[in-house]
Amino acid sequence: MAGTGIVKQAPPLETPIGWLANGAARVAGTRVPLELVLWSHKQGMRPEDIAECYGTLELADVYAVVAYYLRNTEAMEAYLRETEEAGEQAYADWQATNPDPGFMERLRSRREASQKERQAS
Repeated sequence: MAGTGIVKQAPPLETPIGWLANGAARVAGTRVPLELVLWSHKQGMRPEDIAECYGTLELADVYAVVAYYLRNTEAMEAYLRETEEAGEQAYADWQATNPDPGFMERLRSRREASQKERQAS
């Protein structure tokens, strides 16, 4: 701190990221996966909007997670790639054991019909 004029420095902020035994990360104190916050941020959502989307998130925690991402971009991008690859592998494994090609389309149709029904009422 010599030469900066700073006589006292604020303590570092804790990063609200909790790592599970399986390597997945959550926003600490919630069940919200870290990747959802980061993907939302990368898609241009404001921290206020992210906190509103995931009601269990504190706004300060969203800002802290985004700050952590910005200071550790390379490691966080690697984590996002690993998460995406794991998801793709899980989907491929699921498809291998559930080869019904029309299954997903039927699910989408049911969801759309349900949404239209709710909007009509």
